[in-house]
Amino acid sequence: QTPGGMSTPGGANRRQMPGPGGMGQPGAMHSPIAQSPSPMPQQMGGPGGPQQYNQGQMNQVSPHQGGPNANGTMMPQSSMNMPSGEPGKGYPNGAMQEGAQPEGAPGQPGATGDDVVVVGSSGTFSFDFLPHARAHCPKCPFQSIKERIGQEGGTGNEAYCPNCFCYVCDVKASECQGWLRVGHCHAHDKDPYWKALREFTRIELLSNSPLLPALGCDEAAQMEAHRWCVNALLAFHRYRDGDPGPGGLINHSFQHVTDVASSAMKAIVGHLSGPKGPRTTLAVLDGITSAIVINSWKPGQNQDAKHRWCKGTYAAFKAIIEQLEKYWVLAIVHTSTRSVPPQALALMAHRLKRMSKLAVKEVAGGTPQMAHVPLSHAVNACERGWTHPVVVAILEGQCTDLGQREAQTLQRARLHVLERAQRWKEAYHYAIFHGHVAKSLAYMVRAGRHADVLQMVVRQNALAGGGKCVPVCAELAACGQSDVAIRLAMYCAFGDYERDVAQEEQLVTNRTPYVQWLVEHVTQQLDATELQMRNQQGPVAAAVESARRDAEEWARQVSEDLPTHMMQPLAEAPLGSLYSPATYRVERLAALCAVAMPVLSLHCAKLLSRHGDHCGAASIVLVSGSRSDPSLITWALGELAPKLGMATFSGMLQQLRPENLSLEAQMSVASALLAGGEGAEAVRWATNANLTDAPETHDLPYAHFENTRVYRPCDLQPFMDWAESNGDTAGALLLGELQMWWEPSWNHLQALSRLCSQQKFGLRRQQLQSLALNDTRCRPEVRFEVLVREVMYTQATSILVSTARDNPQLAHQALKAGLEALGRNVIDQQGGIMDALWPWLEQLIQAGEGVDATMEWLASVMPQKVLPLYDGHVENCQKQCQQNVVNAATKAAMRSWLIRTRRMYHAAGQADKWDRRFAELTQTLRRKSSLSAVWADLGPGSVPETPNSQPAQGAPGQNRSGNNSTMNSVPASPAMPGTPRG
Repeated sequence: QTPGGMSTPGGANRRQMPGPGGMGQPGAMHSPIAQSPSPMPQQMGGPGGPQQYNQGQMNQVSPHQGGPNANGTMMPQSSMNMPSGEPGKGYPNGAMQEGAQPEGAPGQPGATGDDVVVVGSSGTFSFDFLPHARAHCPKCPFQSIKERIGQEGGTGNEAYCPNCFCYVCDVKASECQGWLRVGHCHAHDKDPYWKALREFTRIELLSNSPLLPALGCDEAAQMEAHRWCVNALLAFHRYRDGDPGPGGLINHSFQHVTDVASSAMKAIVGHLSGPKGPRTTLAVLDGITSAIVINSWKPGQNQDAKHRWCKGTYAAFKAIIEQLEKYWVLAIVHTSTRSVPPQALALMAHRLKRMSKLAVKEVAGGTPQMAHVPLSHAVNACERGWTHPVVVAILEGQCTDLGQREAQTLQRARLHVLERAQRWKEAYHYAIFHGHVAKSLAYMVRAGRHADVLQMVVRQNALAGGGKCVPVCAELAACGQSDVAIRLAMYCAFGDYERDVAQEEQLVTNRTPYVQWLVEHVTQQLDATELQMRNQQGPVAAAVESARRDAEEWARQVSEDLPTHMMQPLAEAPLGSLYSPATYRVERLAALCAVAMPVLSLHCAKLLSRHGDHCGAASIVLVSGSRSDPSLITWALGELAPKLGMATFSGMLQQLRPENLSLEAQMSVASALLAGGEGAEAVRWATNANLTDAPETHDLPYAHFENTRVYRPCDLQPFMDWAESNGDTAGALLLGELQMWWEPSWNHLQALSRLCSQQKFGLRRQQLQSLALNDTRCRPEVRFEVLVREVMYTQATSILVSTARDNPQLAHQALKAGLEALGRNVIDQQGGIMDALWPWLEQLIQAGEGVDATMEWLASVMPQKVLPLYDGHVENCQKQCQQNVVNAATKAAMRSWLIRTRRMYHAAGQADKWDRRFAELTQTLRRKSSLSAVWADLGPGSVPETPNSQPAQGAPGQNRSGNNSTMNSVPASPAMPGTPRG
């Protein structure tokens, strides 16, 4: 029988509980005390100690109500969880899960009802004899501090009573090995660090890894592995606990985890290439990976508005697992070369499989799914070491079963190790077995088999496509085999091995990497003096001319059977030649490109010019000659002629036939000739180019301008000016007639006026007026300008109105272009075009915002008319807001008109006036709170913004159907008068 008169568990009769008046007081009889899931080890007793109770009445309470503290007052149960406040954790001598009932509890199968559980008390009662965490000790006060080490003989957290337990180790404080050394005396359940350290200590997968001793890791390596494990656990605790934010929000950021993982990976890379080697790398990997896989990326149970969980956590978790797996594979492959015992590899594979199962549970169901089982590649690396029979057969080139190919991660790791060990033969066999052809060729080069590389590429043309052999060329050049590298690149760039590629763009894409490498390689061998000599203006140097001629002859010979010729070393420069080997290399590249693969000529020429060798780029154009692509000629005359002079291309231009070139190419030639000082030849090219499809030269001055033709831009003014200044008035007049024929306009008519008689000018002016009135194929802005110049304002306005019916945007652009061409002097005239246009402009402004770009230009010319027009619409919106309730449509209309009006004020240079106007408006409508957002967006200091492309719904003058009602309401234009005949 226990003190206080209670019978021991298992007794036949249950005695009365002590009442206020003492033992056995009537009315103090209670029903059997209920079982409680409260975490009290050994039913309120200490570990192995007897049950002892102080005097005082004990009442039956709810299991979650809590118990008394040392002063006899009730305390919540959370403070009674000993030694931990976490559910299911912190129970000495075996933990009980939260909510679980002890075996044999009432209501459970096999319940005996022989246990007694004290669930509460009142009066003077002390729990200091019960086991408890140090932070909950009723005798020794505890203070939460950030210290991580205790002081010998300290009286603060270092002090403890006989029943204090270590929160981290779950042993008595007197038995804790880290009480002072690592600061366990300061541990409590509110600090994420101590929670992480407790989790590390209690989970066998983390704290008791058999891999570390099996690898022979020293104490420093093991301590570092444990440190990264605890850091990862701490990061997950911070992610789940969240960071307090403004307004009481709690932000759960996965950045805590990714930061720790990134730091660990940096340490892994340092160890892998440092003196500590792969063993320490594996130790760190074991610590960080085990901590990652036992945790979850998924948001916690707190899903209310107060908790904000970051997005993308699955992708981040998946990326961490994938990257750790790559480091596992690399470290295992490195380690296994140092004779790690087979039992250690087997133990490592078993541990990785265990962690893989945990990782699979976390990534299951996520999107996108991992392409393979997490950490399975690392397991394969353990199970298939360097001495595995299959791996040995692959390295010796004896394995033919492609089903034995390893994963990509493992392939990269093995090749990396073989490269560092310079085991080129084995690297070649391994790469070729796994389909890494380009890498295998590079390994062949490093193994000294230079001559075999080109032969293999010629036999297997698929190796050359897509720039696969560019690294091989670079490897050959680095090994001192420049001749072989150039021959390989020339075959891959200009060889006829891609007959199945029908599209020219695809062919250029496949060959350009080789051309780029060739250009970079051969131009680097030109010294500064030689490059300056090649790029000088004026006549071409004799050495360059000789090299160009010999290179063209060589290119025409080898292009007939390029594979055969590329198998032989490149011939040196002929004996007694005037040029250097570097110049000969560049000229051979240019000539071979022009002869064997003309489709690459433009790209090769641009690359040579970009690398400073304009002469080499010109060689491609000159070797191509009259067969050159027009785009190549156009580019050369525009880019190279100003740098090298027109004399470089004079011979080629004499061979060109204009009828074989497009109009654009002919005009480019003419412009280049004019810029190069060849004015007479330029005028000839420009005239011939524009006479195509035009009336004959003798008929053109008398041609009727209403004849059917396709108008196109035609600017011959520079050629006309040169011809006129050099006394060729007839040639200038012919060019002026051609310009008027292809692009009739008022400006071109004025250019013709000084070259022809007044009678001829009057005829052309009459014909232009007729075109403006009747020819709808002519550009509307040209027709508008001509009719305005002829003081036919009504007809000019009708042109734009009729155009707006079919294409409003074209009409707006034509209006703006026409007004800009007319200039301010014409627009400002009283009774002029603006009086005819203004009613239509008012309708356009009311209909939408498409005309606002034109109105901005007009606001800079005549603000006295434009600004009041927009102000009137703002005042209409203001009246609607004052007289009616502001709804969404009214608010949108107000915002739209304010934005448009502000643009006009800024265009007119009256921003200050707009600020005052806006302030008056806000003061007038200050009681309309629904417009506060509009005032905030459009207040002083805000940047003028482009209005919405569609007018606001309900805006004045807008059709509800969305169509432009004002356009449809404009009356049809009057019938055009007939062509005037003077």
